[in-house]
Amino acid sequence: MSKLIKVTLTDVAKAAGLSIGGTSYALRGHPNISRATVERVRKVAAELGYKPDLRIKSLMANIRRGRRLEKGETLALVWINTPRELSGLATATREFAKNILLGVTRRAEQHGCALDQFRLFGDGLSPARLWKILVSRGISGVIFAPMDCRGSIALDWDWSPFATAVIGHTEFTPSISRSAHFHYRSVWRVLERLGKEGHTRPAIILNQEVQERIHFMQTAAFITNHPNPKDAMKCVAYGTPKDFSPMEKWLRKTKPDVLIMAWQIDRHAVELIRKISPKTRKIITLEWHPQGVLSGVNLRNDELAANAVDMVVAQMHANNLGVPECPVSMLMDGIWKEAP
Repeated sequence: MSKLIKVTLTDVAKAAGLSIGGTSYALRGHPNISRATVERVRKVAAELGYKPDLRIKSLMANIRRGRRLEKGETLALVWINTPRELSGLATATREFAKNILLGVTRRAEQHGCALDQFRLFGDGLSPARLWKILVSRGISGVIFAPMDCRGSIALDWDWSPFATAVIGHTEFTPSISRSAHFHYRSVWRVLERLGKEGHTRPAIILNQEVQERIHFMQTAAFITNHPNPKDAMKCVAYGTPKDFSPMEKWLRKTKPDVLIMAWQIDRHAVELIRKISPKTRKIITLEWHPQGVLSGVNLRNDELAANAVDMVVAQMHANNLGVPECPVSMLMDGIWKEAP
């Protein structure tokens, strides 16, 4: 059997007529290297049969994580339709944005990376201008924060310079990798928990716009795993945190022994629900935060955001830039938290 001869980065550099550093940057598709050079070097590497050494890449990744670089890689966190000043937003939205920033910042630091923030469609920042800024600054890693509203985002970019991921379930065109919450599993696990506690008539109040964004995962999980499948549809209502009155008639008729809320509520709302439906012994939330009064599921949005950073950094290490052929969706469980 003939001995396998390993082609090294040095071999590729010699064949391409470049330095080792320049060859490495070209193989990564770094924006400071011309597209013509990137394509030429990649073609040379393919013809030689060059494959990067994963053990060396892993070692280098650990080295980068283990020390802060004086001038390391810079990542971009792009907010979409999110104001710079958060004080005017609802409490849950403020908590959400704070946790997104916390998770991205903390994980970027762990990777030895700096972080620049951009507000797309805010401060006069158009998609075309943002693209030029990212390329001119040599930023390859881009994390998109979720939109704080129903809708989708489509960016007509040349994506070849970038490794990307989006946080949450915002519909994104083109399709890129994402880190999001496993909403179906959360509702399923909540129903299991309530069943073990002896509850037999759960009902749920959800937000229609959120369900459309997440393709009705919470609705599907509730109906599929309800202890009384024939009555499950009758036990689902849609509303908003700002107006509870349309659900009063439904709540009186349903008489649940436990009520699952898609959002946090205050003590006044808790008292109102107990007055309308005295048989409702327990109220929980699918969106726990420390300013609320209900026990429920902590989505761990900081960890979702950190996972998106990991996805982008992994793409950069593997030189997987541009629109992925098969985008990866990482769905993370939440954790149960008692009322603050």
